[in-house]
Amino acid sequence: MKCIHERVVAFVFLAVTTIFLNSCVSQHTLSPNLTIEEYPLKGAPTADPLTFIPEESSQNEILAKHQQERDLPVPNNSMLFDGQPAYSVKVGNEELVAFESFTNTVTDQGMLQKITVQVLKDRQPIFSDDAGDASPINNLRGLWAYSDHWVIEIAHITLNPISNESPLEPVGEIFQDGVSLKDSNGYDQAFGFQLIKGKPFYFFQQNDKIRISYDGEQIPPEYDQINHYQCCSDAELNPRVAPNMVSFFAQRQGKWYYVEIGVFE
Repeated sequence: MKCIHERVVAFVFLAVTTIFLNSCVSQHTLSPNLTIEEYPLKGAPTADPLTFIPEESSQNEILAKHQQERDLPVPNNSMLFDGQPAYSVKVGNEELVAFESFTNTVTDQGMLQKITVQVLKDRQPIFSDDAGDASPINNLRGLWAYSDHWVIEIAHITLNPISNESPLEPVGEIFQDGVSLKDSNGYDQAFGFQLIKGKPFYFFQQNDKIRISYDGEQIPPEYDQINHYQCCSDAELNPRVAPNMVSFFAQRQGKWYYVEIGVFE
């Protein structure tokens, strides 16, 4: 068996949770510490209004703990490019712009819009990917830059061929410098990219489990489900991003949790 050497962060579980680590894994502490706070719930969370019932404490008390962190504004790099929504970042002295282009396709069920995500560097194309069908969910999830890298996230959407309305479950894919992390790391999908304290963070699914990557290293815990890419009122249940943290709802072995992960001062 191939050993995987990973750094395991210092973490805090507010509920007792057992994590089994392979003996070949070397353990270190990231500095500054990444904290994981996991709250078991009595049942599934609900949206509109957002409600969850912890087994201990209360929703208001839990949310109050890091409310100031969650309220910090996330840098907004959205823009208009040739009159359409886009994202822009700078890598070194070069400007990158990511946007969606649309193609109408006639099917037996009617007209469909297909989406292609493109990235330009100084207005020259450097990346293009088929993002699937247009739906209420944004296929292009964002464009980021850190160190000398650029990252883009795409939700590949396929509409139900019978109803031509309800999308099948979107499949997330993250590209770094144009290379798919799904392909290079053997993921089933990857989603929820953001920067926490300037370091890359995302979720990935592999062998039916959803795990977490931070600063290039896999960290505990793992889940069976994490709500994401939901639209309309259910978007309240998607991960909530802040500059130093992320909060989300997850399920493990039939049990629901509210989780907050971040670098807290």
